[in-house]
Amino acid sequence: MQTVMDYSSANVEQAVLQFYQNPSLQSNVHFWLTGAQISPAAWTFCWELMGPTKSVEVQFYGASCLHVKIVRFWHEISPEQHEPLKSKLLEAIVQFSSGPKVILTRLCVGLSALILQLLPDDWPDAIHNLITTFQTEGFASLSTVTRCQILLEILTVLPEEFFSTNLSHLRRIILRQELTKGLEHVVPLLQSLLNEQSPLEVYQTALRAFARWVDFGLPIDRAETLIRFVFKALRNPQLFDIAVDALVSVFAHPEAHRYPVTIQRLLSEVLSLHDMFSQALVEEDKEVFEGICRVVVSLCENHTKLIVESVLGPEELKQNTMSILQMILACSGLPGYFPVDEGCSDQTFLFWYLLQDELSMISEEDLMPQMEVFKPMFFSLIDVLQRKARFPPDSDYASWSLEEKEQFRCYRQDIADTLMYFYNILDVDLLARLVNCLTSLTHSFKQGAQDWQTIEAILFVFSSISESVPPDEKMFVPKLFSQLQEIPFANSQQISTALNMIGSFAEWMHWHPDTLSCVLPLVLQGISNREVGTSATIALKDLTRENLGNIQPYAHQILIACQGAFEANALKPRDLLRLMSSVGHVLSVMSTSEIMQYLDKMITPHIKHLEALAALEPSPSIRGDVHTTVNIFAWLFGSLDTELECGDEEQQHHSQIRPPQQHDPAEPKPISVILEKISPAIQKIAYVWTFDTDVIEAVCDLYKKALQKLDNEYVPLSADLTQLVINIYQRCPSTAIIDLCKLMLLTFGRQENFIPLSKAIIENVCSRSLQMFNAAIRNYTDVIEGFMCFLAQVMKKVKKILVSCNCDLVSIFQAAVLSMALPEHATVKASCSFLIEFLNAAPENEVIKNIVITHGHILVDRILRAIGGESQRGIIDYIADVVMSLNKNFVSQLSAWLKLMVDNEGYPSPRASKQDKENFVKNLLRDRMNKKRTREVVKEFTLLCRGLLGTEYAESVAAFL
Repeated sequence: MQTVMDYSSANVEQAVLQFYQNPSLQSNVHFWLTGAQISPAAWTFCWELMGPTKSVEVQFYGASCLHVKIVRFWHEISPEQHEPLKSKLLEAIVQFSSGPKVILTRLCVGLSALILQLLPDDWPDAIHNLITTFQTEGFASLSTVTRCQILLEILTVLPEEFFSTNLSHLRRIILRQELTKGLEHVVPLLQSLLNEQSPLEVYQTALRAFARWVDFGLPIDRAETLIRFVFKALRNPQLFDIAVDALVSVFAHPEAHRYPVTIQRLLSEVLSLHDMFSQALVEEDKEVFEGICRVVVSLCENHTKLIVESVLGPEELKQNTMSILQMILACSGLPGYFPVDEGCSDQTFLFWYLLQDELSMISEEDLMPQMEVFKPMFFSLIDVLQRKARFPPDSDYASWSLEEKEQFRCYRQDIADTLMYFYNILDVDLLARLVNCLTSLTHSFKQGAQDWQTIEAILFVFSSISESVPPDEKMFVPKLFSQLQEIPFANSQQISTALNMIGSFAEWMHWHPDTLSCVLPLVLQGISNREVGTSATIALKDLTRENLGNIQPYAHQILIACQGAFEANALKPRDLLRLMSSVGHVLSVMSTSEIMQYLDKMITPHIKHLEALAALEPSPSIRGDVHTTVNIFAWLFGSLDTELECGDEEQQHHSQIRPPQQHDPAEPKPISVILEKISPAIQKIAYVWTFDTDVIEAVCDLYKKALQKLDNEYVPLSADLTQLVINIYQRCPSTAIIDLCKLMLLTFGRQENFIPLSKAIIENVCSRSLQMFNAAIRNYTDVIEGFMCFLAQVMKKVKKILVSCNCDLVSIFQAAVLSMALPEHATVKASCSFLIEFLNAAPENEVIKNIVITHGHILVDRILRAIGGESQRGIIDYIADVVMSLNKNFVSQLSAWLKLMVDNEGYPSPRASKQDKENFVKNLLRDRMNKKRTREVVKEFTLLCRGLLGTEYAESVAAFL
């Protein structure tokens, strides 16, 4: 590879060959070839590289170079060179007319780019001119078929090039007008070629060209004749795929809804495919029935409103519309299992969602006649989806790959979402139908006439709609759970689905507590079974959390079952955590003495195990066990609450039916007792596993949950915890430790007896965090983000303690400014939040005020560099808020600092003139108390500095700025 920039054709050819032949050099060669491609020499060597003796790789690079030069470096050639370039490009197209196809296509793309550059002044009526040239003897050396193919290839890539090229808004409008005028010549040409007399290859290329012009904006009323030709092409196996793509483009075009009459006329064409669709299903021709599904789905999901209106139209239109709906219903219920036997029934889900959404916007009075038509179809859809949600026979499912099983799981979730939407339309009619169906299926299952998959599927359907069932429904859901007791469960997947369904109705059971007796036996059996343990523990956790006021009669039964599951040690780690969370919920409704009795039995083994783990040296073999065991206590602390308050309406309902709180304030809370027992082991684990992020996060989570529940009762233990967090943070800073420190300060940081500890925490966190700014701070951005959030909260809540600490506030201020230059948005946001609090505190604090006056210029410099283009645009709003805070509290100083910017040429961007900068400063200072206006002024100036002001791109992303 040539290292000097000698972009001769020989050197470029050698580099291209090296790129394909030597993978180890590809990165360097690619960089060099990119430089060659954008060099002025490319206008010359691109033609030499397309010589007939060159390799295909070299020829392709030459054609690509020509395209790049025309698109991006058009300004490098003079107007006098335009006509010779056009002639030479057409000659090259003739040269490669017989192949290689990849080179011919690339040259046609280059010619399309040239047309877009020359329209309208330098090549008026370019499309008509091209068509005329290729239809006459202008290319006498080429056969008629070849000329047609080349012309169609150019007409195919021309709309694509229009969309892919970066154009100004005005230029795009002009070119769209010119190309739209060209449609007068394109449509007749396609009409003449889309017929059975055309050679196959011409017909194929004409179909592709038609699809691209539809994408461009060919009105479908003008194209109706062409569309009917495309429907005929579906009957030809060699044209089928291309015709399907074309029809999908027709129905999916954003402007197609403007031609409802044309769409209604085309319904008959779609219906004519029914026999072809049915035959493909019989013959198991997957390609054909899936292709027709795509056409039907495209029509229905893009014209849902028209379908809803048409079912009440004239009889013929109504019948056609209902037949179309039957076709898409058939597409939803394709034979076999997704994704193994078919792969397109999932495409119909969006239509069904849009259909119910359209119906939901109709008034109740107007909806009645619509529902008379749609309700039978919806019930048919429910039956179809229930069938499609079934698991295949065990032997078949065992042969599926992991990817296929995951696709099927996602498919079932899509079915669940669809069913949930339809409950909003069908309401209790759906519940009634499902309950009757379950009753019938259960009876058949007992007689051996049904497999487990059928029962599992309907239980899955119930869980799908559970979220939509209102709390006051008391006619059909109780029957469901009564029927559940009649099902002879024999398969782990069937049991898991039943458990998932039970958990999904946990909130409903809050209002119907008598149902708990029907479901708890199955749930408690499941928590000791490893195969269904995940579903069982999720269900139990949901039931106990949502039914605190109803659970006490079952407390002993639940706790005994949980203790048995712990002793059996058969559950996965995550299941153990959920089980302990359920234990905490149940214990929360009991008296302190009862709580401690149960905890002595259930927690003691875990405490001993924790102590044993703490005595071991860290090793990968015990890491998971350590993490899980610490989390067991964290999850218990998170759910065990002996002082539940009744605030909202639902909690008031709890307070009416749960027993009166029996916790004696004089007694220590159970969490406090447990924490005192485990703290030595937890602290030892924290010290020996300091550098393991997951373990430290678990330890911090445990203490945070204990703090939230104990509040002031934790103060006696706070000294040990303070020492722990300081020591751990000094050794290995982490966001988990910072978050714990923040919670400690916010919980009791201002209490007189804790102030010395608060100061110690703040001083140590600040001193250790500032050390990171002397290293490669890019390696600590997550910790720096946490540190800045910590400082912002400290400034807001315990500002006096921070100022009175032995902290280097100047270094903290400078660190925050430095953090604003980091690439992560969250880190910049946190830094700006702290700086805003810092600046707003200045008027009341001389120390902070003097720091800003002395060092504020570095903050303004960082702000201006960010606005000038050094930072991403996504953080500009945060920067603007800091500017407003400066403007509010230090307006005179800010004015002086900005004056230096105005006088500094090329700063913060060479694109900003002195007048631009003066206007920016004037607008900023004038609207200094208006947050919205400040953001607008800063946004406008940053776009100007980046060269984006007034561009089409800037307009398209303005909403995100």
